[in-house]
Amino acid sequence: MSEAFYNRLALTAQRLLTNYGSAISIKRVTGDTFDPVTGATTSGTTTTYTPKGIFQRIPDALIDGTRIKSSDRMLVVDSTYAGMISDKVVVDSQDWTITELREVKPNASNNVVTFLTLRR
Repeated sequence: MSEAFYNRLALTAQRLLTNYGSAISIKRVTGDTFDPVTGATTSGTTTTYTPKGIFQRIPDALIDGTRIKSSDRMLVVDSTYAGMISDKVVVDSQDWTITELREVKPNASNNVVTFLTLRR
């Protein structure tokens, strides 16, 4: 497939998530430092990303009770977000931890969407 095809696919996904999803708040903290002498941690910088996405329950057939729990949720976000497993997702003022991050990235330069598995 050509790069133009994947670009159109990403634009279609972004349009659908914009129309049917909502703005999601994702926090990334960078630069924390730990002083072993004093035992103090100095907080770093927090960057907030607001991609469009859809927050949903995980189908019961995928829940195994260990890797995926019944309280876990799935978040599908558009290609504007380059995810990191250490990021925190904020939904209804509650922080969710990313336990799995899967990018639909058919080639090195085109990210179509990102699937995040979240846990409180």
